Amino acid sequence: MGTMTQKEKTGQVSISPTEAEPSSLERWAFRLLCGSAFGVAFSLPLGRIMIGLSFLFLAVDCVKRRRMPAFPPVAWGWLAFLAVAVFASATGVNPERSFGKLDKLFWFVGIPVAATLVRDWARVRTVLTAFVAGTTVLAIEILVWRPFAAWQALQKAVSAGEPGDYLWEITDLGSMTDGQVLMIAVVALVGLINSGRVIRRRGMDWAWLVVLVTALVVNLKRGSWICAAAVLGLFAATRMKLRSIAILGVAVVAVLFLPPVWERFSDLRNEFDASRGGRMVMWTRLAPPLVRTHPLGIGYRALTSELMQDVAREQGVHVEPGRDHLHSNPVQLLVATGWLGLAVYVLWMGIGLAAVGGHIRRAPSHSSERTVALCLMLMLLGLILNGLVEYNFADGELVITYGILLGIAGRKGDDG
Repeated sequence: MGTMTQKEKTGQVSISPTEAEPSSLERWAFRLLCGSAFGVAFSLPLGRIMIGLSFLFLAVDCVKRRRMPAFPPVAWGWLAFLAVAVFASATGVNPERSFGKLDKLFWFVGIPVAATLVRDWARVRTVLTAFVAGTTVLAIEILVWRPFAAWQALQKAVSAGEPGDYLWEITDLGSMTDGQVLMIAVVALVGLINSGRVIRRRGMDWAWLVVLVTALVVNLKRGSWICAAAVLGLFAATRMKLRSIAILGVAVVAVLFLPPVWERFSDLRNEFDASRGGRMVMWTRLAPPLVRTHPLGIGYRALTSELMQDVAREQGVHVEPGRDHLHSNPVQLLVATGWLGLAVYVLWMGIGLAAVGGHIRRAPSHSSERTVALCLMLMLLGLILNGLVEYNFADGELVITYGILLGIAGRKGDDG
């Protein structure tokens, strides 16, 4: 071993510019990550292209600089779930179909990418702002195009001599995915506004929020409404003043009494009617026999409409035609990957939430960093809660969003 220099003895070892500052490749990888956060809200192909390129640029940079990317515990959760999904697919009812779908799990690659690139709170804000901006494109599309598309569908039905219902047409055009994207974007923007002005011009931040909330309402999906109210209520209780909480409460009540919203909530009781062939019959009559027969899982995405109809006939019940999932992450993953897969999923999401909780604890009280960290926690919690009644774990847009949020949660940055 060589003799130590005087600088090494005193700890005054210089760091090369390459180690001290991000390289050009890393900067581009981060820009592409922001591009994915922006694009995925309204275009899945754009979101995938951007996150794929970000991963590629980061991989080349790591090779050139001889360093390893960040791979936090939440990323190991991803690999553990992938391993269980492969096993369940190999031993399941349709390995060929399952293995053909496993590539969808690759798009959780945003976990190590975000964990490596999002090193400080400034970058966290940049990624979240990009996501909110992209969701605004989706919101404008919903507010401008959807009422017109519903009107066209109504005119077509009337022309064909069929009964027309404008509200039903808008509801039918509504997307579960869009609702969840809008829900977490509203949470993100509320957090960003409360941690510092996003747009310099006074009042524009709140106008921006109104656009997103209006689109969330027009999308007419109850699950995203309920989750948005739940997580925003938690945010208000912990970070907002009493006057702001009162204003938020009045706004929620006002929206609730809008005729379309009230009608949608009034129909909620029908979800508990098993005769309609919806969630209740799927959860209570279809899932149990599948789990008993295949405790290790039928295989990732092996559930088909035909298999659901076969099980329904065996159980003597009716189930909605054309469905190939069970409208719930825990139930679907239990059927697909067995008890082990469900356990790994719960542990994985728990690690993600715990990681964000660590950022919240380490951030100074009443700081903008703590507000943004809380906002991240609630975005992730909103997706998990919505996943109890929707199978959003295999939704392309939301998989990328999950990956980016979990990666930011698992990062080791300026808060330790």
